Amino acid sequence: MLAALGRGTEVYLFLIGMMALAAYAQLAGIFDWIAAGALRIAGPSRARLFVLVYAAGIGTTALLSNDATIVALTPAVIRALRRHGAPPLPYLIACALVANAASFVLPISNPANLLVFANRMPSLGTWLRAFGLPSLAALGVTFAIAWWCFRGDLAGNAAHVDADGGGTPAPFAVGLLAAAAAVIVFTSARAGPLGAATFACGAVAWLATALRDRAGAGTIAREISWRIVGLTALLFVIVSAVDRAGGFAVSRDVLTWCEHLAAPWSALAIGFTVTFAANAINNLPVGLNLGETLPAVHAGMHAAKAALIGVNLGANATVNGSLATLLWLSILRREGIALPPLAFARVGLLTVIPALAAALVLI
Repeated sequence: MLAALGRGTEVYLFLIGMMALAAYAQLAGIFDWIAAGALRIAGPSRARLFVLVYAAGIGTTALLSNDATIVALTPAVIRALRRHGAPPLPYLIACALVANAASFVLPISNPANLLVFANRMPSLGTWLRAFGLPSLAALGVTFAIAWWCFRGDLAGNAAHVDADGGGTPAPFAVGLLAAAAAVIVFTSARAGPLGAATFACGAVAWLATALRDRAGAGTIAREISWRIVGLTALLFVIVSAVDRAGGFAVSRDVLTWCEHLAAPWSALAIGFTVTFAANAINNLPVGLNLGETLPAVHAGMHAAKAALIGVNLGANATVNGSLATLLWLSILRREGIALPPLAFARVGLLTVIPALAAALVLI
């Protein structure tokens, strides 16, 4: 048990550090400032606002992880939409979709990336060569289909827009976050310990807040979802036990069979198999299981890339696909925003199949 818990140390550190940085940015008003800026630039145009929300989601996910897009950017978008005469669902569903679609832009874009590659995380240069084009394809196809799905809601202009609010954040806060992003990206480029670097950056942000505002430091500590960290630790123990018992979220035999298919069918088979598993039981345990299974079957980089795309992008098919989307759903409910039962699945399935296929054939 202790050995299983110990294998997750880098992941726990990454989760805590990234959630602390997201909470620091939220406390500094950076996300409200971004949302208010989007309102000003978009003006009354619903379509332009949709583009800006999607772009903000790409940047937030790439640099602060998909969880930050959900827990920090989405509430700021909700507050901004209350000052814009546009139906909220297109923009909020865009936040959820981009949180998963942009999850493999960089190694730091999703904690699941650390799970899939375990202690074999590629350097930033290798990562960008492997996932650059697939990421662009995934983001482009997801955006185009989401736009088409909501084309009626995005047509025309809002009757009234209140673009006030969202004061400029302190330069110190912006500078600290920029420095943290630079440190994390540099660590990734050198294939260094991402978890330790991210945790250190989060700790610096917390200390900087504590020196000025003890209440704010308490807020950051509370905003860290310790339950998610605990759940992740528990999953390491469970998956390790299941693996020893011979049970797998993605069967070793199936993975081996898929890998030996001719290109591009090999990547497509692995990606869609992992997608099915992620939406059946959530992508976090599937990613953890793959971190154990891929080395066990001596899978090559091609199979690992296909599996990671399935874990990230495939999670867009249903709200159960990723922990981030489940958090997104709870935020909507807390804000009193009704989501029709099949609204997300209808858009999710329409985007996932072509976006996943496009990304997989480009690896």
